[in-house]
Amino acid sequence: MAMHEEALPIIDYFGLEKVSSNFYPIEIYTNKNESLILSLNGKSEEYKVDNIGSQAATLNTFVVINNFKPNIVINCGTAGCFSSKKAKIGDVYIAQDKVIYHDRRISIPGGYSEYGMGSYKVIDSYDISKKFGLKQGLISTGDSFDLSDEDMRIMTDNNVDIKEMEAAAVAWVCSLHNTDFTAIKAVTDFVDLPETTSELFLKNMELAAGNLRNKIVDIIEYLL
Repeated sequence: MAMHEEALPIIDYFGLEKVSSNFYPIEIYTNKNESLILSLNGKSEEYKVDNIGSQAATLNTFVVINNFKPNIVINCGTAGCFSSKKAKIGDVYIAQDKVIYHDRRISIPGGYSEYGMGSYKVIDSYDISKKFGLKQGLISTGDSFDLSDEDMRIMTDNNVDIKEMEAAAVAWVCSLHNTDFTAIKAVTDFVDLPETTSELFLKNMELAAGNLRNKIVDIIEYLL
């Protein structure tokens, strides 16, 4: 996970304890038998903010898989969605079919465009979505909080439901290690409305984080 505010409700519910860190800047929390690992990207010492985005998520995933060998990695967090798809603030989505990038545009022939977008598999989420009342959707990753016209075109062309900043990076590392992957995202804002995304994000963070916590708790208790 990227943001402490997203993770704290889950840490508190399961009584997870922080592992003495040899994994700086990654922060690792576990239960007593290490059947549940929650890893945070950590904080930037220079800027005093959470490390967010695909770069930090890649490092985080690599550290966790190589040190704890999880059976499945679940990338949890908040995200933007499309009002045109009748999504609502606070809705919780689980990844469907694959995750992609929308802002890695590499216009070089020979497969680079396809490599830039990616197409990373996720577990079949149909049964989980029905059991726990999640919406299914295609999740797309980018490292900018705002949205360019070209980003929007790519997401529209690929029928994207959720815009966020980590999932494809996490999925790539999982694919290298043959580790099952899915992503679960709670909606904080609409990317296709004129209201400022950052303002909506801050306004709706508490609601989204609470809904995310409730769904994640149910799913983790089911898996454990």
